[in-house]
Amino acid sequence: WSAATLVIVFYYITYINNIITFPARNCMCSNPPTMTTEYIHNFLLYLHKNAWTIILILFIGYLCKIYFVEPFLSEYQAKQSYKDATNPDRVAVLTPDMRRVRAKQQEIAMQRAIDAAEERRKKMAEEKLRKRVKSPEEERWE
Repeated sequence: WSAATLVIVFYYITYINNIITFPARNCMCSNPPTMTTEYIHNFLLYLHKNAWTIILILFIGYLCKIYFVEPFLSEYQAKQSYKDATNPDRVAVLTPDMRRVRAKQQEIAMQRAIDAAEERRKKMAEEKLRKRVKSPEEERWE
């Protein structure tokens, strides 16, 4: 919760406290306070006495979380991830798979290179044929 939200909550609690009236304990009225209303009354009194202290503690806790706890957890998780990724048992299992995949990728790359070289040769032959100057005798027979 943000500090503004907490302030609004405490003002709302103050409003509720002003609405609820509690008769004195030794009063002999027709509606004596129940245990629930006494608990509510005591809770609201506690909040009135300690509202700013609670807000301050929550704010300090939030600051500690964002400046100390979250960076520590992020660093710890990064270290754990690196530790797991470089675990010799895991690497030993994954190395053959990695080699197999890389060999397949190399085959595909070689095939593409061969196809590209063949295509390039065809284009060069067509370009050479197109740019070739014909002799007058060849032109006459066409």
